[in-house]
Amino acid sequence: MIVSIVHYFVVATLLTACWLWAVPKLFGIAVPVVDMLIIAALCSAISPLYWAGLVLALIIMALLILRTTDADGWREATLMVVGSGVIWMIVMAMFSV
Repeated sequence: MIVSIVHYFVVATLLTACWLWAVPKLFGIAVPVVDMLIIAALCSAISPLYWAGLVLALIIMALLILRTTDADGWREATLMVVGSGVIWMIVMAMFSV
């Protein structure tokens, strides 16, 4: 069980960080790399919590993205957050967390 959770955290953080790196490159948004990695790790750790973990992680991610990037509006942030949520659900299904 613990090994599965650790594998989930590593894979989810890696894929989320890649997603949070790729989307701003597409829109030309400046995202500090350290902030991106912290956001990916924090939200990947919160997302497998029971009941409201995924919703809480999505809300926290949206607020942190809007605060730490120069994204003009919700279009870019929404794409980053929804894509990360899809990644977390797929990885959770893979590792049965």
